[in-house]
Amino acid sequence: MKNRILGAALAAVFALVGVAAAHEGHEHKVMGKVVAVSEDKIEVEATDGKKVEGVLLATTRYRRGKATAARTDVKVGERVVIVTVEEKGHKNVKQVLLGEVAGEPAKQGEKH
Repeated sequence: MKNRILGAALAAVFALVGVAAAHEGHEHKVMGKVVAVSEDKIEVEATDGKKVEGVLLATTRYRRGKATAARTDVKVGERVVIVTVEEKGHKNVKQVLLGEVAGEPAKQGEKH
């Protein structure tokens, strides 16, 4: 049940967010699939088909559901939401939000 609700919420966010025109200093969310990832960059194909490249910084935060994740958890083909801020002509990535893994067992104390 939680996975369905999370999936529906992510779908709604993907539908509403899309790729916004970048404005210096403002946060923008991009939803899509990872097409490339390295130590310092991530490229996402947004839901509208446009590719967006962001710079991964030491301060970039990674989350999978409610849990903390790491850059090494990001895989090509995975659905993500990245939160970027335009600074000096670069899209710096503040957050990478990964979907929960389907079929992942519930943590102790959680209900399905």
